[in-house]
Amino acid sequence: MKTRKNLYYDESTLDYIQKYKDEHHLPTLTAAIASIVDEHRHRNDIDTTEVVIQHIARRVAELLDDKLTRIRLGVNNADRNSDIIIMLLNTLLGYQELTSLITEDTPQLQRAREIEKERIQNFREKKLDREAKKANKTPEIIPDELIME
Repeated sequence: MKTRKNLYYDESTLDYIQKYKDEHHLPTLTAAIASIVDEHRHRNDIDTTEVVIQHIARRVAELLDDKLTRIRLGVNNADRNSDIIIMLLNTLLGYQELTSLITEDTPQLQRAREIEKERIQNFREKKLDREAKKANKTPEIIPDELIME
């Protein structure tokens, strides 16, 4: 059952309803308003927030999966190497009759740190070069005579 009501709208609201009516090929403004209200009512039936959150979470997991795997493998490798170095140092120190520890950097330690910084810098440069090559890669242009129709 339809009920008549006198409603007042500002111009922007009327423009929106008229645009909606035209886009959806509705016969009257009343039909447009009823359609807008109906859409709004049914849009709230589904908890879209949960669906969107799950979709975003899956997408982020897909995008980060490769990078996180690399990080995990790198951390595991560093952890294993640290354990091996500790065991080796423990073994060496176990056979020595040392009564003190050197607390300042030795020339050997300073040189080892420099070498490691150089290695890291070289890896970074290679990575940046690879990324630059990927970014500058342009699609190959196929001559018209080779395109089959």
